[in-house]
Amino acid sequence: MAAEKSSPIVEAIHEAEAHTTAEIRVHVSQRLLERNPYKRATHLFHQYQLSKTAHRNAVLLYVNLRRKKFAITGDEAAHNALGQRFWEELARDMKRHMISTHPENAIALVVQKLGRRLAEKFPK
Repeated sequence: MAAEKSSPIVEAIHEAEAHTTAEIRVHVSQRLLERNPYKRATHLFHQYQLSKTAHRNAVLLYVNLRRKKFAITGDEAAHNALGQRFWEELARDMKRHMISTHPENAIALVVQKLGRRLAEKFPK
């Protein structure tokens, strides 16, 4: 029996979290009625209690595939350490990848980049 292939997103998260104390969460939605991805991401961030991590360095990447929208939310320490310029660059990368490749691969690429930067600022 062949081993089940893991998702590129799951693999990217595991690889990223192996090198940082930060926690990375990805939430993918297909909800049609959703209008504001940032509001939804913020709600999920608190629902998953990501603001209660020891180092306040958790990050949530929220993607609504049906509406083709996303939001990236970082806790206080992550946001401050990475800086506004990085978050804007990451959002541009996400937009570009969502156009050029399968959404699962696009998300994985962004998680990999995020993981590398988090490992620099918050090494394990």
